[in-house]
Amino acid sequence: MLFGQNIYLRGLELSDVPELMKHWNNRELKQFLNKITPQSIQEEEQWIRNTWNERKNGNSYVFGICLVETDLYIGNSEVRILDTISRRGNLGISIFNPDYWNKGYGTEAIRLILDYSFTTLNLHSAELEVFSNNPRAQRCYEKNGFKKTGVRREALFRDGKYIDIFLLDITKKEWNNLNI
Repeated sequence: MLFGQNIYLRGLELSDVPELMKHWNNRELKQFLNKITPQSIQEEEQWIRNTWNERKNGNSYVFGICLVETDLYIGNSEVRILDTISRRGNLGISIFNPDYWNKGYGTEAIRLILDYSFTTLNLHSAELEVFSNNPRAQRCYEKNGFKKTGVRREALFRDGKYIDIFLLDITKKEWNNLNI
């Protein structure tokens, strides 16, 4: 487990599915995710099983985000290995329970997953995509040192309109300089 001040990251369990399903099909949340179609309990159970195989194969590391105080599972964080030679990874995060939005848990989760990516996995850089209509996530990433490196203009169709996707990244050196 990866411990922060208010949250910790741990592997996912099938017993997490009921809490996930309380919020996962929330339309407000789905507007910020790549997968917008509703998911079933069986699909989410299979997804968790897939995360176990991906971790075992060293391709991806998905963690449940839990509150230190209550052990409540509130979201997920992932680092996916993109290139083992260049040591690049792709990060993702979702605080699916809206009761815990805007409370700093996402910022703390990104900090923990970045530390794991650079310290344990020895990645050289981490990158991610964020939708232009999600300023909350943009602030979270910028607080952790991510820099905007590009834009995919009108690359995503949501609610009858096209929106941009921003590309952000951070190097291990930049991360280390932030945490000296």
